[in-house]
Amino acid sequence: MEGIVFGVILVVLFAANVPVALTLLAATVGFILTGSDFPLEIVTQRMWGGVQSVVLSAIPMYILAAILMNNMGVTERIFRFACALVGHLRGGLYYVNILASVIFSGMSGSNTADVAGLGRIEIRAMIDAGYDRAYSAAITAASSIIGPIIPPSIILVVYAQLANVSTGKLFLAGVLPGCLMAFCLSLIVFTAVRAKPVLAGNPLPRASLREFLMSARDGFFALLSPAIIVGGMTLGIVTPSEAGVLAVLYSMLLGLIYGSLSLEVVIRSLREAAFFTGAIMFVIAASGAFGWAVNIMEVPETIGTAIQAVTASKWIALILINIGLLMLGALEAGSAALIIVAPVLIYLGRLYGIDPVQLGIIAAVNLTMGSMTPPVALSLFISAQIAEVPMKRAVLAAIPFFLALIASLLIITYVPEFSLLLPNLLMGT
Repeated sequence: MEGIVFGVILVVLFAANVPVALTLLAATVGFILTGSDFPLEIVTQRMWGGVQSVVLSAIPMYILAAILMNNMGVTERIFRFACALVGHLRGGLYYVNILASVIFSGMSGSNTADVAGLGRIEIRAMIDAGYDRAYSAAITAASSIIGPIIPPSIILVVYAQLANVSTGKLFLAGVLPGCLMAFCLSLIVFTAVRAKPVLAGNPLPRASLREFLMSARDGFFALLSPAIIVGGMTLGIVTPSEAGVLAVLYSMLLGLIYGSLSLEVVIRSLREAAFFTGAIMFVIAASGAFGWAVNIMEVPETIGTAIQAVTASKWIALILINIGLLMLGALEAGSAALIIVAPVLIYLGRLYGIDPVQLGIIAAVNLTMGSMTPPVALSLFISAQIAEVPMKRAVLAAIPFFLALIASLLIITYVPEFSLLLPNLLMGT
């Protein structure tokens, strides 16, 4: 009986668009009140346990670092450098969009930060250069998916906590998959601007050597950020949590170097980061109670048994996992969706012998892709709003880019070396 109540509350509240944290808590309380022998106090105990981890202290730091960089104009310097590098190519600003997202992803760890900050600069430049508005919105949303894959990554920090996996290994595991996604998106751009030249907009002049060197000089310190964060963890100099603090300090140092750091910027950034962090941590706390209820009801074991009844093949199971994650990601934001499905996902990984590091990357790619998949499609919605284009046109324009990301997802799924080569090479098996 309690399991039925649990499921009904979960489905009804999700359908009613109730905030994720409240939905998880309501379902857990419903489970306890309808036949369970557990006291209600266990909800708060499990919530507290859900956030009692040093690993999670990295989340507010990465969020603050990304917001500081946006507010201090670092993203504009990244854009100018990418523009000087590849802006002169046919459809060059599409490539600039992808390259800038790869660079910025090594600083932010959030695709929404990418779209809301860097995306505004990119889309405005593309529209001014005569690029198609719908394709400008689509490539911005698609390239932002790289943000949570290349380290640092908020969703990978959450997965590390839930699956008890090394955050450092997960961060290294995201580097090659993120680059693969950028390559696949670039192939679509290369094909599209030749098949339909009108999409390419007005060509930009090739940057002179002096202009390139100036943009590289202006963006040099910003480009060092990913190397400092990931390199520090790989060499064992800092832990992932300490790397988050390092990212914040380095962001503020950039502000001093560029002359854009002020008390007003710091206060505004702290306010924005506190709001964003509070929302994420509340969901993680609620997931502590929710995960406990799911495990008590043996939901992972039940789903695992059902999938095993369908197939004993690891490869078919991976397809089913991908489909399930894509569908969930289309309905709920990345980290929140991961928290909901984590107990089942981790159990299936053990059942089918899937490396937990690779499984984390697969989950992150799937769930982040949901931010450009209706009905939620948050990243695509934001970029369409910036480009002032109807959502329907943006969705249609995004289809080829979505297919490119699906192709990269399949490679990541069935070629484990893409995820495991760097962590095994640099941190051992």
